[in-house]
Amino acid sequence: MKSRADDKKTRAHPALDTIKTRVEERVASAGLSKNEASRRAGLGLSYVNDLLAGKSLNPSRESLAKLGQILDTDVDYFFGAQGSPRVSSHPVSNLLPIEMPQSTAGTIPLFHIGLPDPDGFFPLVAERRASWTSPLLVSRDVYAITVPDDCMAPRYRMGEVALVSPSTPVVHGGFAVVRQTDDRVAIRQIITISADKIVVRCLDSNTDIDLPRKNVKALERIIASCELV
Repeated sequence: MKSRADDKKTRAHPALDTIKTRVEERVASAGLSKNEASRRAGLGLSYVNDLLAGKSLNPSRESLAKLGQILDTDVDYFFGAQGSPRVSSHPVSNLLPIEMPQSTAGTIPLFHIGLPDPDGFFPLVAERRASWTSPLLVSRDVYAITVPDDCMAPRYRMGEVALVSPSTPVVHGGFAVVRQTDDRVAIRQIITISADKIVVRCLDSNTDIDLPRKNVKALERIIASCELV
């Protein structure tokens, strides 16, 4: 006789077709392979492949929420309860980005980053800026930086390239380049934004850090990442 847990594993989720369609769409939109999306979400290498191949019939909300963090997607979008991938209710409109150099057609500025300072922040040095052809279609205000360490793993790993859009609103739970008033920056997850402080998180230690809002010049949203090739 089957247990309730066994029955749940073999019974297809009623929204399975929608889940598969939307997961496949968001993986493609992020410019990631199925294996890479699964790995970054901490779900093993085959999670997305198994789901799309019909080997996983009843994906859990918890697993899809982890995948959604990697694909910049609210979990309700996968289940069909939400019409767009991300609903932003907390845009940061009063933190203005600094002006970045305009890119030429097909290229964006790429900042090669060395070791961060002891507090985890680092400068964007003009001497280490190069023109780089992005594999993704991006707007002209986007720039890229190499990830300097593994403090944001598994979302972003050292040596990967993060694409940053200063004009895209940042949301609670999203990922951004935090720019301080001294123009040093760091990649962090944005936990909360209040009148007097911004709470950010390092993923490797799951540590939350309070940054006085007066010390933050801008939050510049990370819209994608890829391998540097």
